[in-house]
Amino acid sequence: MAVAVAAIAALIVVAFPALPSDAAAVRTEVVLTPAETTWTTSRAPKTPMAGATYLSFTRTADRAFIKFDTSKLGNVRVVGATLEVLPKSTMATSGGVQVYPVTVSWSAKTLTDSNRPADSAHALNSSLLRPNPGTRLNLPLVDLATISTTKATSFMLRYSQPYVGNRIYNTAAHPVRLRLTVESIATPSTPTASPTPKPTVVPSPTASPTPSATPDPGASLDHALPFTASGAIDPSRKVFAHYFPPYPISLDNQAPATDYYSRNYLTATGENGKHAAYGGLLRDRPVGRAPLSGDWQLKDLETEVTQAKSAGLDGFTVDVLSLSGRNWDTTARLMKAASNVGDGFVIVPNLDMTSSAGAAGIETVSAKLAELYSSGSAYRLADGRYVLSSFKAENQSPEWWTQLKSTLASRYGFKIALISVLLDSSVPNMTRYAPVSYALGDWGTRNADGVLNRPNRAATAHSLGVKWMPGIGIQDVRPNQGVYAEAAATLTLRENWEQAIAQGADMVQLVTWNDYSEGTSMAPSVDHGSAFLDINGYYLLRFKSGATPAVATEGVYITHRVQEIGAAPTAGQSLLMKPTLGGSKTAPRDEVEVMTFLKSAAQVKVVIGGQVHSYTAAAGQFIQSFPLETGTISADVVRAGKVVVDADSVHVVEARPDVQDLSYYAVGSD
Repeated sequence: MAVAVAAIAALIVVAFPALPSDAAAVRTEVVLTPAETTWTTSRAPKTPMAGATYLSFTRTADRAFIKFDTSKLGNVRVVGATLEVLPKSTMATSGGVQVYPVTVSWSAKTLTDSNRPADSAHALNSSLLRPNPGTRLNLPLVDLATISTTKATSFMLRYSQPYVGNRIYNTAAHPVRLRLTVESIATPSTPTASPTPKPTVVPSPTASPTPSATPDPGASLDHALPFTASGAIDPSRKVFAHYFPPYPISLDNQAPATDYYSRNYLTATGENGKHAAYGGLLRDRPVGRAPLSGDWQLKDLETEVTQAKSAGLDGFTVDVLSLSGRNWDTTARLMKAASNVGDGFVIVPNLDMTSSAGAAGIETVSAKLAELYSSGSAYRLADGRYVLSSFKAENQSPEWWTQLKSTLASRYGFKIALISVLLDSSVPNMTRYAPVSYALGDWGTRNADGVLNRPNRAATAHSLGVKWMPGIGIQDVRPNQGVYAEAAATLTLRENWEQAIAQGADMVQLVTWNDYSEGTSMAPSVDHGSAFLDINGYYLLRFKSGATPAVATEGVYITHRVQEIGAAPTAGQSLLMKPTLGGSKTAPRDEVEVMTFLKSAAQVKVVIGGQVHSYTAAAGQFIQSFPLETGTISADVVRAGKVVVDADSVHVVEARPDVQDLSYYAVGSD
């Protein structure tokens, strides 16, 4: 762990040329590091947080305090000021760093939430910027009268966006800095006095810093899996993810702070208040990006194909919801995006039999499917057949499916291999649809008890002479329906994979890539980044190779909720979720799961809301669970007295949340 900043202060002075309009005015740039830093939290109102290697700040619970010794600046006037910070982590989707003056004295050793100074009414910065972890953020200050030249100057940081956690580095290597431009009046024969202690003078032609542009947070989420296969990959064992066209990366090519997701899906007042009863349609969203030029929809889909390919997936099963309009356009464009990216990534049309597409006539459906099969990315078996998947295939008879296949073959020249995904995968249904199918599948189970008690459908499918494709999901949370299934962190995902591997599934479908309305998404998102895809990749390689993967990059992953299951929302939500989805019998729980992937054993220190837990993690995959507490969560992996990998959750656990959110969030080490 890096050493925390402890009462350090430094001055670096840069001399600027005299202004043409005033030959006696000399401008100097002074860079200060803090004399004291700390942060406070309402979750531990009487606990000083001094000495931490980070500073945490939110809208209401956490505040960061920073003090600079400006008393030795001398007889100067401050004409420019910028606070520079290095973000460590954030869950913000919009700009919101706010810098406030603190005019009363305080000590980091004793400052707590219960005795902290009262909030100032006006922020010192006019531009609300969003942090990008690892990229220094420059915050120009506009009310320069608050910066003293005769005594210490202090600031307090907050964030304007509600319900998001933010952390900045607070170490000697990465300190907060206050960059001042000061002006003193001197005669030509009398040089300007230097501040005391004598500063280092560094010539520089650079002007004062300007606000940093909000970067693209999605770029870092395209990365290789931290594992390598230990055996030969079986190319026949395909892993698909179900793509849901209503929720691409962007709906309107706007910045994340003001795009359609933020305005209408993530707020209770969105879409004219139609989602007010359940606190907003969604609880998560894709990682946003800055507006793009050209065909931005195609570029976004190419990004998602690349992300899925990097996560080890073979293709998407795209939900064909309609045969015209925006969802159809996204479906057709996805086929093109996969062709553009190439590298063997395929698309399987998935005819949704609960939608308008599934209710259309065979002539219409076959004509539109033929358009999709004309794409080079359409999945084709070695025998030449094109693969067609489905959702709730039992909504039409086996005879209907036979006629659809016949029309596609005779009229358009596309021979079809049908995957009948059954919502009711009972033995009678499987027996009925096997004769018209290349493979059978189900939609999966979203709670651990349901997975453990699920019959061996793979054996049934194989006995009927067809392949088996189970649905594998991580969770299912539906605010607009008032139900959820208790996923027990990643337990449901893990048990789904264990069953698929043990029972000899031929292929799998991840349910889903991006259905945010049901909380089943595994795509890179604000709530779980790429953590779920990393964990999924471990089992994906086991499934494809038949052997336990080797750890290529050590990592630690934290999975938890941001509120306890009994927390009452404060924003007037009337429809609350119950843990009854799909007849779920898994009891709700308040817990934090810590999963490590290590090359050799190590000590793990987990801090949950101030509660410290320590244990030894064995090499390979190792999982521990702990009680959920309000506050922040972090995990350090220590070997030979040195932190080798760590994770800090940017998702703060709130005691009084605005809305009910029972989905699991996750973070992983960098």
